[in-house]
Amino acid sequence: MVLSTKYTLGVLTAVFAVNQLDRQILSISLDAIGNEFTLSNTQLGLLSGLVFALVYALFGIPIAKLAANGNRRNIIAVSVAVWSSLTIAMAGAQNFVQLILARLGVGIGEAGAVAPAHSMISDLYPPERRISAMATFVAGSNIGILLAFLIGGIGGQMLGWRMSFVIAGVPGLVLALLLRFTVREPLREVIATPATHHRSLFIATLKTIWNDRGLRHAIAGLGLTGILTFGALAWIPTFIIRGLGLSQAQTGIFLALTIGIVGGLGIWLSGLVADRLGASKPIWRLGIVVCAILLAKPFVIAFMLVDDRATALACFVAATFVAGTYWAPTFAFLHSRVDTEMRPMATAIFLFVFNLVGVGIGPTLVGIASDTVFSGYGARALGVSLAVMQLVGIWGAWHYWQAAKTIKPDHAPDLTLSIE
Repeated sequence: MVLSTKYTLGVLTAVFAVNQLDRQILSISLDAIGNEFTLSNTQLGLLSGLVFALVYALFGIPIAKLAANGNRRNIIAVSVAVWSSLTIAMAGAQNFVQLILARLGVGIGEAGAVAPAHSMISDLYPPERRISAMATFVAGSNIGILLAFLIGGIGGQMLGWRMSFVIAGVPGLVLALLLRFTVREPLREVIATPATHHRSLFIATLKTIWNDRGLRHAIAGLGLTGILTFGALAWIPTFIIRGLGLSQAQTGIFLALTIGIVGGLGIWLSGLVADRLGASKPIWRLGIVVCAILLAKPFVIAFMLVDDRATALACFVAATFVAGTYWAPTFAFLHSRVDTEMRPMATAIFLFVFNLVGVGIGPTLVGIASDTVFSGYGARALGVSLAVMQLVGIWGAWHYWQAAKTIKPDHAPDLTLSIE
């Protein structure tokens, strides 16, 4: 049994990478799947979007309840094995219904990874190192997206989309065994807070979030940021192909390298900066999110609107460097304001809002706006829609600033509560 804190974080980061690999590989395989089964865009949208998000969000709540007092390591290991097996099972689907059922299973499995992993990390690391630890974990998502684009794009073209799903599913089965037999369940941090076990954990956690002004603003900021995140993931590849003239293969490689390497590096570095600045001025633990969102806006808008392809792509790289900064500080802030028992459930509630609002509104709003309000811009309609959507990000930054102002500089981070 391996006891190293860094090793545990490394395995959990690898789990999150596989989580994103098995989730995002579908996006680059949609065209091939649609052609084979003669599926409409509506069916493909259901397969990759709202249905998955609903199942992922809904199952996250009961799984988080299990993780509150159960063995989180085992829950994650089982979840990884489930979603990896069903990713492989998608390779054998013979019709749309079988694709949907397998994809729903992937969503259920993935719902059991993030909340328990966040809880483990919070127990492994003290508050002053928690954001950087969370940032390392989140950087795994960028690695997973990189692998999804490469395996789904290059492997899918050479071997077919079915074999690419098999390749994507195998690493998770190995990781499930590695996690179960080499990682120890960490001791839970004890925080002196009123007992809540006699009440419904979900209701108690929901009330805690609602009664905390900082958490109310943080969850609003996360939901609004999710609209931009999922809107971008859904439409930026199409925008690059249509608006900037890159081929599908060129787009896949560019996004894999940019999001996977540049984005991951930005997330990791932002965690280090937030912990360092927050050590002397705790407001920076969320203040860095506000700065990153506002800093990204000029680059994102330029990417969407400039005519020169090289300039546009360079602006996208710059924006990607800070695009994921919000994740680690948000959940470190959340865990600092709820007791240990509530952490998995609180994470699940935040993820419910992030996925449901983000997937439900982001891609749909961009598509509708480009077909209606901005249709007069022709080939640039999609870019203009994405650019105007940045106003939602500024709204989200305002909520993060309001949340940051509730952090009191004269208290330790785990005790900075502002209750209304």
